[in-house]
Amino acid sequence: MSGTQTTVGVVGLGRMGMPIARNLMERGFAVVGYRRSPSDELTSAGGTNLASAADVAAKSDVIISIVPDADAVDEVVAATTTTLKPGTVHLEMSTIPVERKLRARDLVRAAGGDLLDCPISGSPPMVEPRRATTFASGMKDSVDSAQAVLDAISGPWVYTGEFGTGASFKYVANMLMASHMAAAAEAMLLARRLGLDLELVQDTLDNSIGASAIWRQRGPVMRARQWSPAPGPIGTLHEILAQIDGAAKMAALDTPVFSATKALFDQAMIQGWADLDIAAVHDLLDGKDAKPEKGQP
Repeated sequence: MSGTQTTVGVVGLGRMGMPIARNLMERGFAVVGYRRSPSDELTSAGGTNLASAADVAAKSDVIISIVPDADAVDEVVAATTTTLKPGTVHLEMSTIPVERKLRARDLVRAAGGDLLDCPISGSPPMVEPRRATTFASGMKDSVDSAQAVLDAISGPWVYTGEFGTGASFKYVANMLMASHMAAAAEAMLLARRLGLDLELVQDTLDNSIGASAIWRQRGPVMRARQWSPAPGPIGTLHEILAQIDGAAKMAALDTPVFSATKALFDQAMIQGWADLDIAAVHDLLDGKDAKPEKGQP
């Protein structure tokens, strides 16, 4: 399967879906797409906007969906299965509970195709420069047939095994990311309270044993206390944290660090900070109870 021979349909041309579409076109794939909120961004980039998800399925050899929630996935699958070409592989990249994806997979299989669980790990700014990771799970033959598309989506990808293990990998990745964010926020706040030169702290610790990608990426955001526009909104992360909590309970795992982290993000949501970047938990730890303004000193 090569880019010049394959049309890829992208349903959900939002902050993640649109850079995925651009990456596919850059690798030579023809891209058709559908977005519930009309936009000419795909057409401007060289793709073709279609009127519905059903139209996308009718014209696609491979389908990608990346939408906000499980209900939206159900809507997409209900539409695409009415026009699906036999043998079509559907890469479902949304982060939703596995049991909902299993239902979607069964519907796609009944229509003559196959659906793979392929969540992507990384924020929107990481997708286009190919620094996000895709966790592909499901029937190996289907994964193999879509390999060129997976190669083009965004950076590295890994076959994680049977259907649903992709979601489990995403849970582990986001558990680490959220916990690292909370720890980095505490560390930056301590440096601030101790009156240290925050830029010097950042530069000194960037390559230390205790540093993380989150510390390096969100440190400058925390120093500036500039939480908007948000490359990674709290609301988006919070939806995944609830799924991780459920997975941990199913695994009978006690998670004191994660539980404290989730409680922090729960509080941020209560305070109406869903649209702010995840680094804004710095101000939550600092005792601020009002939504901070952009660039607040």
